[in-house]
Amino acid sequence: MVKDELKKYFEMLELPPDASLRDIHNSYLRLKKLYAGDSIVLAPLGEEFPKKKRKKVLDEIEEAYLKLLAAKKDEPSRTAFLFEDALSPEKAVDLPTTGPSLRKIREKAGVDLSEISKEFKVRIELLKSLEEERFEALPEAIYLKVHLKNYAVFLGLNPAKVIDEYLQRYQVWKEKK
Repeated sequence: MVKDELKKYFEMLELPPDASLRDIHNSYLRLKKLYAGDSIVLAPLGEEFPKKKRKKVLDEIEEAYLKLLAAKKDEPSRTAFLFEDALSPEKAVDLPTTGPSLRKIREKAGVDLSEISKEFKVRIELLKSLEEERFEALPEAIYLKVHLKNYAVFLGLNPAKVIDEYLQRYQVWKEKK
């Protein structure tokens, strides 16, 4: 059962109380786009929905998103899919971030590459190359960082850890070629 204090956050993000982490993330992104200053939906409202009011709504959406993420983080099931068998989340912190490990995490989370592709407007081939560590098919490190960050955030992983560990192997490959 969802605590009363979380109900309002689910309502703010227009979600049912049993929403998954992916649902929360998708709703957050959708609502941010909707209430952005350049939203085509809000343009006809003009002065009826001024910037100050939009900013307040965006702040509430941000707060709801962060509160729900924190609540999901505390749920044991939140990270259960990330780890095999009896491997605990504490031990998983030490696991290296490789393309195959990212794929395994994504698959266990039930996320299809097309979902990440649509969300961040990136080709599926690039995501496959990332997971297969086909470095020759990947963009330069500056662009790769953005893709890795988006991938990690989408799956609820630590973006800094994913970027650092993945780019270490990418740099080693680049120096050898």
